[in-house]
Amino acid sequence: MQLRVDRLPGRGLDKNSGMPNRLTVLASGIDTLHASAQGPVRPEVWDLLDEAKRRAQAEEEEVAVDFPVTSGAFLIRPHGWRGYTYWLSSPDFELMLGRSAKFPAIVSQLHAAYLHSVGVAWALEFVELLLRHDVFASSSHELLVSRLDLYVDFQGWVPVLEDLHRFVGYGRNRRGFEELNEAFTVGDRLTGLMFGRDALVARLYDKTQEIRQRGVSWLPDLWGVDGQAEPVWRLEFQFRRKVLVEFHLRSVEDTLASLQDLWRYSVGDWLSLRMPATNRQRTRWPVDPLWQEIQAIEVAPSCTGVVRRRLEQATLDRIVQGLWGYVTSLAALRDRPQLEDALQELRAQLELYMAAKQRSFRAEVSRKRARRLGVTAFLEGPEGAAA
Repeated sequence: MQLRVDRLPGRGLDKNSGMPNRLTVLASGIDTLHASAQGPVRPEVWDLLDEAKRRAQAEEEEVAVDFPVTSGAFLIRPHGWRGYTYWLSSPDFELMLGRSAKFPAIVSQLHAAYLHSVGVAWALEFVELLLRHDVFASSSHELLVSRLDLYVDFQGWVPVLEDLHRFVGYGRNRRGFEELNEAFTVGDRLTGLMFGRDALVARLYDKTQEIRQRGVSWLPDLWGVDGQAEPVWRLEFQFRRKVLVEFHLRSVEDTLASLQDLWRYSVGDWLSLRMPATNRQRTRWPVDPLWQEIQAIEVAPSCTGVVRRRLEQATLDRIVQGLWGYVTSLAALRDRPQLEDALQELRAQLELYMAAKQRSFRAEVSRKRARRLGVTAFLEGPEGAAA
């Protein structure tokens, strides 16, 4: 779906200035969301992760980890992440856990495809349910935002290198702002600009060029265009915890309720594109009409079922990857070099496991289907309470 900013039929006129609108907004919202939480972790979780990481290190590849209540399925990596001992990965989000008192117990990094497939609220709800029912020993924890990236994808303006000197920054680090700016090119063609450092960073770059290099396939589905005839550019602002706290935004709820305020500050107070004038002070140059269109954008997080289907394919790929590791390990342990023999051995071992644990395959599949169809209803229902 394409969103247009203050646009009349055809090319459109800005309602306030009468100038032609040039921007077509294809998508906007949250591209990156990192959240952290502190609290006592269940002892059995450490045991589960210890054993899984030992296997991952022994096999020198990721192995599957499945949380019991919410059926959160991950692959644990043989190594950690920064100060965190355990790094769990899934198509939905990354989950890092550690025992160090210097850091929060967990950090969750939600993938952009997940945010755009189910929506930000639902994605965060499942993270919260996983922490409450499978990770933390109590419900006293609170999710705090440690990083948030707001973005707008658009067509109608292709920045050039000469635009760099027309940007004016009003951040707290106003002195030296120009030294913090960078330009990126491929040959003579501009591919991106970056402004600022550390707690607040702005990036303006050719998103079509980036997805071509990285092979991201779901974004054109979100846009409704492939970007071949006309490039799609992205303007995004990265907010880290330090600057969010300065805005008195700590909780996830407060941060999500303030998206438009953050956008307004970013493109109004912190960074703007100016039109050259006779005055030597660029801060007194008039704001470019293109930037006025950007300032008027109402940030609206986008999601689509097409993205979800691509995400489900990524989930299937992860499951197959995990199965490959487990089945080949079982085959090597039981000397079953043929796939058919290995699968028969797998069935026999699973039946022994279900009998010992008094678990039903049908009931387990039903429980995981319930999570996919609506994890909240499942956990809060009578059967979920019993679990």
